[in-house]
Amino acid sequence: MTTLDIARREAALKRIITEAGDTALRFFHSRQAGEYQLKGHQDILTEADTFVEALILQAIGDAFPDDLILGEESASQPASAESLWVVDPIDGTANFARGIAHFCVCIAWLHHGVTELGAIYNPSSQELYLARRGHYALKNDQPLRCTAVTDTQRAAVELGWSARHGQRRYLEVMASLLNLGTSVRRGGSGALALAWVAEGRTDGYVEIHMNAWDCLAGMLLVREAGGRTGIAPDTAEGIFNGLPVLAVAPGIAAELARAAGIPLAEDTAAKTATAGTTANTGETMTHREPDAAPACASTLSGAAEIPPAPQYPRPPISLIVEDFPGWEMDIYIGGSAGVSDAALLAEHDIGVVINCAVNLDIDWVNVPEAGAAAHLLSHGGGPVRYYKLGLIDGDGNAPEMLHAGYQLMRSALLQQIPDKASYRNRRRGNVLVNCRGGRSRSVALVALFMHLECPQRFPTLDAAMALIRDRRQLHPDEWFEAPKPSLIRLAEHAILRERAIAAAEPHDER
Repeated sequence: MTTLDIARREAALKRIITEAGDTALRFFHSRQAGEYQLKGHQDILTEADTFVEALILQAIGDAFPDDLILGEESASQPASAESLWVVDPIDGTANFARGIAHFCVCIAWLHHGVTELGAIYNPSSQELYLARRGHYALKNDQPLRCTAVTDTQRAAVELGWSARHGQRRYLEVMASLLNLGTSVRRGGSGALALAWVAEGRTDGYVEIHMNAWDCLAGMLLVREAGGRTGIAPDTAEGIFNGLPVLAVAPGIAAELARAAGIPLAEDTAAKTATAGTTANTGETMTHREPDAAPACASTLSGAAEIPPAPQYPRPPISLIVEDFPGWEMDIYIGGSAGVSDAALLAEHDIGVVINCAVNLDIDWVNVPEAGAAAHLLSHGGGPVRYYKLGLIDGDGNAPEMLHAGYQLMRSALLQQIPDKASYRNRRRGNVLVNCRGGRSRSVALVALFMHLECPQRFPTLDAAMALIRDRRQLHPDEWFEAPKPSLIRLAEHAILRERAIAAAEPHDER
């Protein structure tokens, strides 16, 4: 892909999105009150959605016939995506349907899974936001810059709502944001909310779940405007399942990430933000620090470590799922105190233990091998069937390691122990997956297992983790360490590997 190829797509993007937005605006002015359908709970579909999307898809297809296109209203999973357009014809449809002029058209272009171009157009205000990776973030050809706010008590943050999660989690995140002293608002268009963070109208945006077509363009805008974001849903898994979204001014990024329970992308190259370059939008909600010193680039870099999250007391083991579908067993998660309590394991009929921690060993031997030499370490039989995966809690694991853990867990549960005296623990019982604290490595493995083995109940990795966080009593302050972002990426990698295996072996009866 040459620079000229990208420039051609950028020019086409500007033309197509403004034409689509102006068409949507004509629908908006001609709409009748109550003229819409529901796709789902609070998910509104208007005639304009389908018409505008068809217009966009036709225009892109005519200009770039070899490119793939993913539209919100006509989403179907492409086999591969060297060059992929991701389209939301109208973001803020509820506003649109109710006559509120706060909606937009949103388009992103990805090359080999990286968002290279993003545009958001608000036809009501004639505001065109445009970003090109590594080059610029603009509004109507003027540079954008996130605010230089460093005090959360002076920050305005928008919190989006998603029907994929219940009220409890939404209210927990809202409470965490309010506890920081932020002013919390909700505008009804996630894409415009992200654009406003890039512009400096607000200082942050949080949404517990967002689809790729709603957020990829806006997240690129924020990054190119000097802000920080969470992990973008630009992998195959993320594009079709979405992710939690965070976009924030760099000076309050760590605090907001902790409050929201959404990790910052480790590889985000946040640009230095200074008071002198912060755009003056004239909006009353914008907060600036005119006397603040320029932020240090090393402090704002994506590689900067978030301070460790606080840890809260919780049971030594926690029941995550009772009678897991298809397996007739209960799944527990625990830490070092739980896994080393043989009486507790027996009380809960736990016969299989999978230790995820490379830096934790358990001396299970309660029946030493007869006649062993005195200089040898204790070895023999123990009270459970014990399997060790040995993950690092963070970076350093091989890409395939969590996938291997899923295969290990599945194989351990399917294993048929021979009826011999040397095999003491033939009965499987329930399963405990542990690490040192029972909140990161074990969470990643169990969430992966739950999603892959029961996708009807846990359609996404995030859905499985949401249940685990609730049952394991993981506080929102811990969510960006429970599990660590690198382990989430390993889990996403494992999901893709499993799908590739399934595609290559269509007759596999596992």
